[in-house]
Amino acid sequence: MGQDQSPHIPFISAVWIFIISNNSQSRNRYGCYIFMKFIIHSLIGTLAIAAPLHAKTTPATWAHEISDIQPDANVRYGKLANSMKYIIMQNAEPPGRVSMRLHIAAGSLMERDDQRGVAHFLEHMVFNGSKNFPDSTKLIPQMQRLGIAFGAHANAYTSFDETVYMLDLPNNKADTLKLGFDVMRDFGDGAFLRKEEIDKERGVILAEKTSRDSVQMRLMEQQFNALLPDALLVKRFPIGTEEIIKSAPRSAFTDFYSQYYIPSRMTFIYVGDLDVKEAEKRIIRTFGNMKDPEKPGPKPNLGTISNDVGFKTLLIADKEVATTDISMVNIKNYNLKPDTKANRGTKLPLMAANSILNRRFSVLAKKENSAISGGNAYLYDLFKFSQIHGLSVNAKNHNWKAAVPMLEQEVRRAIEHGFTQDELDEIKANLINAYQRAVKSAPSRKTNNLASALAKHVHNRAVFSTPTDDLAILRENLAKVTPQVAHEAFKKQWDTDNVTLILTTNKKTADATTKLAALFKKSKTVAVKALEKKQSQKFDYTIVGETGEITQTKHVKEHDFTQLTFHNGCRCNIKKTNFSKDSVNLTARVGGGKLTMPKDKIGLDTITSATFTAGGLGKHSNDELRTILAGRNVGINMSVGDDAFVFSGATTADDLELQLQLLCAYLTDPGFRPEAERMFKAQIPAIYSQMKHSPAGAQAKLTAFLRGNDPRFIFPTQEQAKALRTEDVRKWILPSLQKDYMELSIVGDFDSKRLKEILARTVGALPKRAAVKPAYANERKLPTLPKAPQEKRYTFESRIPTGTAIITWRGPWLAAESIKEIRRMGVLSSILSNRMREKIREELGEAYSPYAGFQPSDVFENLGYMLAVSPGKPQQAERVGKIIIEIADKLAREGATEDELQRALAPKISELKKTLRQNSYWLGTVMSQSQEQPYRLQWASERDKDYTNMKLDELNALAKQYLGKNNAFRFEIIPQAK
Repeated sequence: MGQDQSPHIPFISAVWIFIISNNSQSRNRYGCYIFMKFIIHSLIGTLAIAAPLHAKTTPATWAHEISDIQPDANVRYGKLANSMKYIIMQNAEPPGRVSMRLHIAAGSLMERDDQRGVAHFLEHMVFNGSKNFPDSTKLIPQMQRLGIAFGAHANAYTSFDETVYMLDLPNNKADTLKLGFDVMRDFGDGAFLRKEEIDKERGVILAEKTSRDSVQMRLMEQQFNALLPDALLVKRFPIGTEEIIKSAPRSAFTDFYSQYYIPSRMTFIYVGDLDVKEAEKRIIRTFGNMKDPEKPGPKPNLGTISNDVGFKTLLIADKEVATTDISMVNIKNYNLKPDTKANRGTKLPLMAANSILNRRFSVLAKKENSAISGGNAYLYDLFKFSQIHGLSVNAKNHNWKAAVPMLEQEVRRAIEHGFTQDELDEIKANLINAYQRAVKSAPSRKTNNLASALAKHVHNRAVFSTPTDDLAILRENLAKVTPQVAHEAFKKQWDTDNVTLILTTNKKTADATTKLAALFKKSKTVAVKALEKKQSQKFDYTIVGETGEITQTKHVKEHDFTQLTFHNGCRCNIKKTNFSKDSVNLTARVGGGKLTMPKDKIGLDTITSATFTAGGLGKHSNDELRTILAGRNVGINMSVGDDAFVFSGATTADDLELQLQLLCAYLTDPGFRPEAERMFKAQIPAIYSQMKHSPAGAQAKLTAFLRGNDPRFIFPTQEQAKALRTEDVRKWILPSLQKDYMELSIVGDFDSKRLKEILARTVGALPKRAAVKPAYANERKLPTLPKAPQEKRYTFESRIPTGTAIITWRGPWLAAESIKEIRRMGVLSSILSNRMREKIREELGEAYSPYAGFQPSDVFENLGYMLAVSPGKPQQAERVGKIIIEIADKLAREGATEDELQRALAPKISELKKTLRQNSYWLGTVMSQSQEQPYRLQWASERDKDYTNMKLDELNALAKQYLGKNNAFRFEIIPQAK
């Protein structure tokens, strides 16, 4: 029931909030494992995403009590007589909502040997019967009736050293707040932990363990065991061991709960549209009578680290590994420091050096005949125990023998010759820009993001300071970082023999480590030169053409946005909003996208999306653009949509003209440079290895089957992918970009008059293009779709015992007249999800996260499917699939109840008002196709009323029409060991 943990920005509260508010968060209970996967595969090395500095362990209650940094004055800190801490912050974005977090400073590191997995198991158990909610089956339905969706609004995660419970309440009404406080209090000390409930949940935990098992996880465990053999954490992965999950007695749970779920380890965080004084009174009433036990649980002995290990080599091999990596790793003891102005600057020199090295790896990977496809330099603090430094590269085609010298020499080049001022200036510009944006966006920070940021600051013992102070401190510290200072920091870290050289690859050979060491040693005899200084460039696309004329203006009063048409045929939609300060989002839809893809070029959409922006512009490479645009809030993503080539970007009012100039440059002069194709081709072996050894390949075949194996939906074979060329991309997309119908939508915090002037100078100045989009009537038709009932099994090569049961039922597609039916199918999928959860997870314990959803196409005729998915053990896929069919068939025969309808509807309705204060809703749902398909405006007008007036008999009629067993496709995706 955890979620992906977004990367934590070090020491800077403002930027942390800014980053998490701009990252989607998937809802996934196993947050701690995802965090670890993030550490291994994406760390860090850029100054905008760096490791946290933790405050020194002292008797002080709060980090700011031992710091020279002032805390945000809008935050109220308190401590109850029982030593429980609390934080209150008033915030009215969005209005009428509040968020709660209960942070418990205890995780899997606190477990005994006979409790491995209990900390995470407890996170499940507190939902399964407690003082205020004694019936384990009633809590989630009660939440749903109040508009609280399980997962989306009620969630939790367990890590090595913390457990966090999260509630985002849809309103601040009395009954909603009562449930929130009652639930949080019960999480703290009210869970019953009944033996029968523990036994019933064991299957769910085992199913979760199965669903999280992966080659990457197993490799990570091997690395940790090799690098930190005497550390406790290698024996305390939060999911635990199968033996203890199956057999741990109730006393193992009650011991941990009574010893670590205690007031002195708890911090309650309450943020939102609230009265601070009343909130404080309620916190005291709710939590004031909790008590610490006479003998709290002991602090764990985290073990030891060997620092002076000398030069070592390590081989980690698995045939299912998708990429071969070579890493230089150095581990040091964790250095406890308080969060002060000076300490916020301690790591900046080395992080700057790492960021520069990352840019160098990126450039090197694009060169012809390069032996690497990417690289990474990073440092991070690991659970207040160790500090891990790393330098790694990905070897092309698993050819690690060619990649080792590139890693060694690039690192030595930095040690011997250091860094240039231009390189450092680019890094500084990007970092300062991120902090400046945090300052400007501070007035519209979202309540749930603030609550999560405060929880992170509690965990890291960091001061929650204002964005303005954060920026000032950063500027002061960053001014001290010169190329020489960064160079010295890098030399101090890496000019040493205390390095473990790790080879992670797909083949195990007896002499691999010997050859690895020899190659590394031999490489050191090769002289390295300093990088040549590059000449600075300016953006060469500031003039698009002759300023265009607006020929038609229409204000859509009901939705308060303006539609424009320029003389050249370009259409624009603009909406000014104030609920995301200094934030502007845009989407441009051009041409017909996948509708127009040549059917003899399978995979052309894939290579187009992967290489288009990577190919840069005619006058600037992608790497040159990164340097030119450093410190500016601009960037373009391009993807091939089903019915358009979609360009998207996020910017600010100050950079909006540059953003639109960049868009126009990509439309008129895309680069199609060879390095983009090289990078794509270099990734092909890894992509297809992953497709071969994971469910992804099987899922791709299933997707194509459900679409009649239309070539536009078939994932290409490896040979087909290798045969694709940049020239194929150019021939397909360039004519469309230059002359086809285009609709640009912009929403955010800007001056409307100025924006119209900018539009006239940019998109209005483009060459004339089609004013109307073709119907593409024939292209919207798919081959004959498969008929139900059918059963199919798809396999993938793996020894990882993870299988998936998937059931689909044909449903309606999203045509102009079918929106009401589509909405009801969506609500029906929520009812089906609830029934699947209650039966498969809660009653049978067969799966961790079964779910259903409805996926209608709004492009291809008659393409719509209800989808039900249940990951679990392979041997259970057939049985679980048949259970799902029976659940749906019963729903079709007998219908849903009024209570089920309200439980599905209430969370949905609670989100409707919230979406009206989200730029993403206006951009993606209302505006982006409003001139191409004007009926979408009527959809938006009727939306809220339609959901409110939804009737049970309407849903039951759809269930009867679509969900019967004779309409079901049953699929199994299971591993096949080879």
